[in-house]
Amino acid sequence: MMGLTPRQMDALRFIAGFQQAKGHSPCLREIAVGMGCSPKSKGRTWETVRGLQERGAIRVLTGRTRAIEVLVPVAIPRAPDGAPLRVVSMGGQR
Repeated sequence: MMGLTPRQMDALRFIAGFQQAKGHSPCLREIAVGMGCSPKSKGRTWETVRGLQERGAIRVLTGRTRAIEVLVPVAIPRAPDGAPLRVVSMGGQR
């Protein structure tokens, strides 16, 4: 796996945390909102997800909704009660 940009790392943490909290993968809209972007910025969010896939961090399963497989271990921010946090701050540019 190549190094990830701060934006990609934030997206990866969000996806992994969402999966742990909800039991399924987030949709593009949920990823965008979870990263502090407009729900309408699905195009930019898809670019980030595609970049994660190209760098070997995730696999998007075609033909299925909410089908993202995280392929690398990732530290997930947690609340004081141990629950995964699903909203992450953007570490890089907006």
